[in-house]
Amino acid sequence: MPSSSTYTFTLPIDELLSEASQRVGGEPVGGAEAEETLRVLNLFFTDLSNRGFPLHLVERVEQALTTAVATVTPTATTQDIMHILVRRASIDYPLKRMTYEEYQNIPNKFITGRPIQFYVDRRVGGPVVYLWPQPENATDVLTYLRVRYIQDSGALRYDTDFPRRFFPALVSGLAYFLGMRRYNFPLDKLQWLKNQYEEDVQRAMEEDRERGSLRITPKLGLWR
Repeated sequence: MPSSSTYTFTLPIDELLSEASQRVGGEPVGGAEAEETLRVLNLFFTDLSNRGFPLHLVERVEQALTTAVATVTPTATTQDIMHILVRRASIDYPLKRMTYEEYQNIPNKFITGRPIQFYVDRRVGGPVVYLWPQPENATDVLTYLRVRYIQDSGALRYDTDFPRRFFPALVSGLAYFLGMRRYNFPLDKLQWLKNQYEEDVQRAMEEDRERGSLRITPKLGLWR
């Protein structure tokens, strides 16, 4: 028999809920409980984002700098900043990320020059990036990789904000979260759902990785 020759399989939230409910067992989820499940799904998405960032959530942003303005504010949908470059005369210069303490310990935060370091203040309304030194011109361009938040579940008819490689983890994860909400749910079955969720998430994260080679070069010097 010939194959389908199609590549359009997706998993809308209502079908995801149906698959997860079958694993949990009992009465099918429907009506008001189905709407409440959207909140559970958003909590589940938050748990996934706390485990690491899937590559499809990483986006490249370019932004012109402003003279003597040390702060850059990404959009509120930004969860974190991964890497920053400053482009000057078609040359990219990487910036080193600082901790809060390292930034606080800089004696003069108001000198200007080409930024060489940055600190990310992760606030409730979104992160704020502090550059040091402050930009000395408005012709340099800041290029950074941001990790955006996972989109909300929204409605049962929507698709999830995940590629196909995460579908097994979505089903097992939602089943586990639904099981935790059930009164007197068997603990042995809940543990089984949790183990399956952890296994599927680990498999998805291992597949969802950079394919570049990791090269470590030791720095040699003289012992004194």
